[in-house]
Amino acid sequence: PTCHRMAGLHGKRPSDPAPISLHIDMSLLNSTAPLLRVEGIRKRYGDRWGLADASFELWPGEVMAVVGESGSGKSTLLNIIAARTNPDGGHVHFLDRSGQTHDIHAMNQAQQRLLARTDWGFVHQNPADGLRMDVSAGANVGERLMGLGERHYANIRNTALSWLARVEIDVARIDNTPRTFSGGMRQRLQIARNLVT
Repeated sequence: PTCHRMAGLHGKRPSDPAPISLHIDMSLLNSTAPLLRVEGIRKRYGDRWGLADASFELWPGEVMAVVGESGSGKSTLLNIIAARTNPDGGHVHFLDRSGQTHDIHAMNQAQQRLLARTDWGFVHQNPADGLRMDVSAGANVGERLMGLGERHYANIRNTALSWLARVEIDVARIDNTPRTFSGGMRQRLQIARNLVT
């Protein structure tokens, strides 16, 4: 795969309902360390390489796109970064909100799950892999809040309503399951589910 860097995105379309708050400690923008450092990641599948020595850094304010032809290792790379797959070699370091750097694969499973519910967002190509298809859109968004201890139903529902509006899903659909949504709506629901925390 090839990694492409772009400067931070500025501006918004006139139809955007509100800016999205990502709950980032703004002091991290002046960090002397990258938010994400991938060093020499390798993964074999039997006798063939799925990924060989992938390395890059992602700094605050940057946006990176990973592109490549089918079978080039994009999904393998993303799954290793997200601790869904263990690498055969290399390291993934992440700078958390408090300014501490962690080796993702040295963390225990509970720490990795907490990271996945708070600072990581993973939007799957197939939305059914990232959503609970038989629970409501509101529950899909609210589930991450509950995972962090939120228990007040009205707060969870209001936050879900806000995020559905931000990703341009009609708030009247909050109680509908993702099975009733179009493909584009499912992708936007995944985005809301990830950004809520």
